[in-house]
Amino acid sequence: MSLKKRRTKLLATMAVLAVVAGACSSDKSLSPASTAATTTAAGNAATTVASTASTAATTATTGGSATTSGSTAGSGSTATTAASTTPSSGSTAPVNNLANNAPADTAGTPAKGGTLVFGIDSDSANPWAPYRVSCAGSCYFELQAISDSLWGLSDKGDIVPILLKSVDHNADFTEWTLHIRDGIKFQDGTPLDGDAVKFNIDTCLDSPLTASAYAAIDKTSASGQDVTLTTKGGPWVALPAYFAYAQCGYMFSKQWLQSLPDVPQRNPKAPRYDATLAGTPADGDAAKPVGLGAFTFQSYTPGNGNSFKATKNPDYWRGPNGITGEDLPYLDAIESVVYVDADSRFNAVRSGDIDGMATANSDTIKTALGDTSLKTVSSDKFGEVGYIMLNVAQGPNDPNGDNAKSPLLLLPCRQALAAAIDRDRVAKERGGGIVAPADGPFPPGSKGYLPDSGYPKFDVAQAQKYMDACLAATGTKDINFTFNTTNDPFNVETNQLIISMWQDAFGDAVKTNITPTEQGQYIGLALNGTFQAFAWRNHSGVDPDQQRTWWASAAAKPIGTTAVNFGRFQDPIIDKALDTIKTNGDPAARKAAAEDINREFGAQVWNLWLTRSDSAIIMQPYVNGINSNKLPDGTNGIGLYGQQRHQISQIWCDNGKCE
Repeated sequence: MSLKKRRTKLLATMAVLAVVAGACSSDKSLSPASTAATTTAAGNAATTVASTASTAATTATTGGSATTSGSTAGSGSTATTAASTTPSSGSTAPVNNLANNAPADTAGTPAKGGTLVFGIDSDSANPWAPYRVSCAGSCYFELQAISDSLWGLSDKGDIVPILLKSVDHNADFTEWTLHIRDGIKFQDGTPLDGDAVKFNIDTCLDSPLTASAYAAIDKTSASGQDVTLTTKGGPWVALPAYFAYAQCGYMFSKQWLQSLPDVPQRNPKAPRYDATLAGTPADGDAAKPVGLGAFTFQSYTPGNGNSFKATKNPDYWRGPNGITGEDLPYLDAIESVVYVDADSRFNAVRSGDIDGMATANSDTIKTALGDTSLKTVSSDKFGEVGYIMLNVAQGPNDPNGDNAKSPLLLLPCRQALAAAIDRDRVAKERGGGIVAPADGPFPPGSKGYLPDSGYPKFDVAQAQKYMDACLAATGTKDINFTFNTTNDPFNVETNQLIISMWQDAFGDAVKTNITPTEQGQYIGLALNGTFQAFAWRNHSGVDPDQQRTWWASAAAKPIGTTAVNFGRFQDPIIDKALDTIKTNGDPAARKAAAEDINREFGAQVWNLWLTRSDSAIIMQPYVNGINSNKLPDGTNGIGLYGQQRHQISQIWCDNGKCE
């Protein structure tokens, strides 16, 4: 049986199983559609890994953190390591590695042709318009295939124009003018001009899902190829970061967006309501996107085992018929297939049923690094942190009193749970021994990192003291709370390990059980605040301002309504620091403010931090170019980074055949 036929049979079987048993969970589940930084609702933080540059084990790094710059390949490895660089945000970019004995990912002359079939871990809810999609971390495979963003990242982490030819701002960062490249067209033939970019941005300003990320933008105006953005509430120093690699940075046809029934400009309650538009037919399909990228949408079927297909765009602006004189894309077509179970996805690569996969599962990555028949690229650049998110909604944010009796509202209870978790053990037993423990949101080398954030260290005796204070405050003999994770067996087992640590420390004084949750429902629980303890992974990003969406008090909404400050905490110290980061152009002041945030997280224990994260792409040896990224001006862009993010248009297969 040919690979194509075998794969077709496999997908049919998967679809039947999905109907019978429901979608399985994965090492990385759905994430909300914030434009500040994409979140990943990981089944557990311990499923992420630190960067590795050895065929079997992680390379030692300063302080034991794999995100520290200067990692080198282990003995006998053919790993290549990018030199550490200093991005515009003032942080030191961590390393990006190719690991194992496979050929170099960027070697050879690109060949044209072939269809790349790629396994991803989760589907995205409400696809594909940026203002509405609850974007799974892996959704960027699809978004980057069918469109491009206003800004992107250089190999040093600098934010650089992509669809823009230049950008101006006034002296106090309250007015930004975007100058759009001439001659770019969407796949329906309509132009990328000021009106189109303005309309795209306006959809995100008024969408309930994304508005909080862009609340600092007051007015938008367009003229010819220019768009001007005026801020409110003071300067916005990091505005470009919100359109660099966030979903609202990707541009889609104004004509297509206008045709969608739920586009905000059709809503009479939206600030930018357009009565004329509202009177036109709303016959568009949000699941059939019209972008301007290297590939043109062909088909999409949602759910586990189903796929997203796109074919080469002959009029791509960076192609032979485009404006830059490049010859992209190399592939004829791409297909992403959802395998929510990490083992199933990995087995599909090993058996040759698919050409590659993305993962953040440490067991999978460790195995792949030792498999010389595969090519594995791993990266910890601007990676996430894994943690247990705690719901502390109270007062107006808990209008029905759903959370009023939660012990997690009390600091001593949070401190007790934190001090009882042996993060080194979690890293070793559930992270394959290749992850680094975390005590805050910022990794080593980034702005905001502190060697000691003040977060409770593992100390059972101290944990018991905290628990005594917790029980005294509750007036009870025990505390009880719910604990959710996705229903991936690996994630369930990881979180059961954490519960066992609490039981070892406190006996029957802590009563909680894992509630496995189907992946498609998981993001909804976070957005609506219908949880108490929640396994999560988030906070990748180049600039600390990108975390404002997740942490600002204004982003904490009542339980039952959509909010991207999922834990609903409201902290004036963090708010003040976020304001400094947003408005102050002095790098030293922004760094100090980020460190204040780290200390406050340590003091208040709003989250239970666990481990740092890594991304990996595991491929057949004939797949190349994951780490290649030439920008339109010929300079080098970033390779694999963040939440398994990488370019699509410069991937190629040996001899133009992905087989």
